[in-house]
Amino acid sequence: MSESTSPSRRTDTREKIIEAAASLIPELGWGDVSSRRVAERAGVNTGVIHYHVGSIGELRRIAAVRKIRTFFLDRIGEAVAQEDPAVAVETMLRALSANDPRDPELLLLHESLVAASRDDELRAEIAGLLAELRQRLCDWFAERGVARPLTVAVTLTAAIDGYLLQRSLDPSLEPGPLIEGLVGLVRQQLAADGS
Repeated sequence: MSESTSPSRRTDTREKIIEAAASLIPELGWGDVSSRRVAERAGVNTGVIHYHVGSIGELRRIAAVRKIRTFFLDRIGEAVAQEDPAVAVETMLRALSANDPRDPELLLLHESLVAASRDDELRAEIAGLLAELRQRLCDWFAERGVARPLTVAVTLTAAIDGYLLQRSLDPSLEPGPLIEGLVGLVRQQLAADGS
């Protein structure tokens, strides 16, 4: 097998294409990410894109879902390293608010959510990812004695979505009141469990 067709080289090229698409979505908007633009950004021939990914729609979905997963998992990972659920909630919200509202990761998230309203496959993938994140939080809260872990996980993830959307429109929106409310909810649920 030649070096140009080795599995490692194919994987590297595919990753380069996915990263190029992910970087273009927040720059150009979902609909303006074309095979030609991705090929230019990745430094490959347009035909290589279709060899590695299939269609531009599939490429946008793969790039978006991967980045959204990483965006949330990184912040949840930092938070669940804490033992105290109230501290974990504050850590997560502070990590999310540390990003500039025009940060490419947040713009990609917003572009993807709008696109998901017209793309059933993208909607299903993002919904599955969010369900996985809610379940992970629910399980973690349950392990730490939160009385109603699903209630807290759903409230937290919905609040995060709303906060990120509102902050994109009003960058001066501070997370303090949201942190206070959600930390209060977690502490109340800890007390309800008798912890």
